[in-house]
Amino acid sequence: MVTGAPGSGKTTVVPELVRLSPGNLVVMDMDELLDDNGRLLGIDIASPTAAPIWPAYNALWLRITELIRRSGIPVLLLSPLLPAELPEGRWLHLDCPDAIRRKRLALRGWAEDQIADALADAAELRTRVPRSVRGDLSPDRVARSILDWIRGERFGKTLNLWGRLRS
Repeated sequence: MVTGAPGSGKTTVVPELVRLSPGNLVVMDMDELLDDNGRLLGIDIASPTAAPIWPAYNALWLRITELIRRSGIPVLLLSPLLPAELPEGRWLHLDCPDAIRRKRLALRGWAEDQIADALADAAELRTRVPRSVRGDLSPDRVARSILDWIRGERFGKTLNLWGRLRS
């Protein structure tokens, strides 16, 4: 699991992860089931009014990843969730400085209150998922850091915030 608040670079890094791990890893972004307006089956899943169905949406993703893992191929899911919301797997945090996040979200047309919520989400993720990589680098470099983390997890190593391996 790679988590990150909005604007961290999750969607941007997906094509690079796929390119760098052809056939070795299934890479999915939780946003991929949503239509262009952020809806799932006509429901705006990001809306607070959709909060009652969020557990079902998360359970759907767990089921999808479980079905794929049956093939023997590892699954990497990118999401904005906290480990408590999707309590399975190992977690890595994709993060970026708040100024960069603010700029990215403003370019998407987000309102100031939405940006403030994303900054608060980022702050919470920093306390809940201590292993992290920088999302403000090139997509290729971010993808390589994530793949290094995956490989390192198999050998008992973790990554610090700046993407360097440590034992």
